[in-house]
Amino acid sequence: MTTKTSLTHLAYRSCVDAIGDVLGENGKKSVLRFAGLGDMIENPIDYDPEERVPYEFVTKLFVGVRDILGDRGYEAVMYRGGAFAVKNIVKHSQPLQGLIAMDFDPVEKLKLGYQAYVRNAGYDPEKTLEYLPENKQIINHRPDCTECDEILRIHGGTKVFTKPSCAFIRGLLKGIGDCFEKEISVSVVEEKCRLLGDPQCQYRITYTLK
Repeated sequence: MTTKTSLTHLAYRSCVDAIGDVLGENGKKSVLRFAGLGDMIENPIDYDPEERVPYEFVTKLFVGVRDILGDRGYEAVMYRGGAFAVKNIVKHSQPLQGLIAMDFDPVEKLKLGYQAYVRNAGYDPEKTLEYLPENKQIINHRPDCTECDEILRIHGGTKVFTKPSCAFIRGLLKGIGDCFEKEISVSVVEEKCRLLGDPQCQYRITYTLK
């Protein structure tokens, strides 16, 4: 997502819920306090799919989870948060429910799902989505990334990453594919990451028809 669009209340709350699901209620509270988001303990945001959380609160959550849980803990929690966010979005989105139920080519439905996500995140699908039908793959190019921005700003080149580490977006992309799991199965690999020095984050989505 871009600085302008940030995350919706629904997606952000889903991340927080995922933290509680993995670490328990006390663990969630500890993470929020550590991240400087203690107000959310008594006043959690709602599941509004339209309202957006200030960008600084998004980066606070991402950085706080990574700093307190480490890179591996971050991967587990935020990947789950991304997938959980999609499930919540489906519950609140009639257009997405209609797309899932539509009697239509499953690959085309998958493309429409990713296009809708990319637009919502503030990007142009024509510039950020690449289709490789011969390989049954879709590539999502991300020139910027909220999961990377604050880490790069704080640590510069001093924090060493050995593998791509944008788990929330990877979870989102997997969750979108899983919306169509009755017709198609999807796997997602982040093959480039700004945290590794790449100029962009890049996700390769591979699909198989059932």
